Amino acid sequence: MQRRASPLSFAIKFGASFIVLFALFEMSRGSLFEKIIIGNIVLNTTAGIVNTIAPHEALYVEGRNLVSAGSNLHVTRGCEGVEMFLLLVSGIVAFPATAQHRLRGLLMGLTLVYALTLGRLISLHFALRYSPEAWDLLHGLVLPLGPVLIVALYFLHWCGSGTYVERASRLLPAT
Repeated sequence: MQRRASPLSFAIKFGASFIVLFALFEMSRGSLFEKIIIGNIVLNTTAGIVNTIAPHEALYVEGRNLVSAGSNLHVTRGCEGVEMFLLLVSGIVAFPATAQHRLRGLLMGLTLVYALTLGRLISLHFALRYSPEAWDLLHGLVLPLGPVLIVALYFLHWCGSGTYVERASRLLPAT
């Protein structure tokens, strides 16, 4: 009979991975890395998408703000999707899987988190601009929890991807 990773082992690896990744990201505050990830990849892309689907918005990036004539959305740390991706990476690193399955999970997960982040920021911009009465509900509950739930469901799906789990369990020593 083969031994599988225990829930405690998973939790320890997950927690340690997240702490290390989060600490590294915190160390990047104000760095070129943060400016590229947050400014160029997240905020500029969000403004570009909004301006493509609604050119009259004339949305632009000013620092960590998405600005248009009728709104100014300040994107703080935690709202740009990085922590959600770090949670996913920590889960994938902690789960017993083959390197190929992990890489596939990371690439698909990064794509999912990125799409959810862009969708969240676009939705928040339009809510702030056109439906301020919906802002509190969307900003405080729906749009933070929705993406996290979707990523959690993706992770559970990835964990249960049949043959990869079987192959990964063969990598663990027998008891």
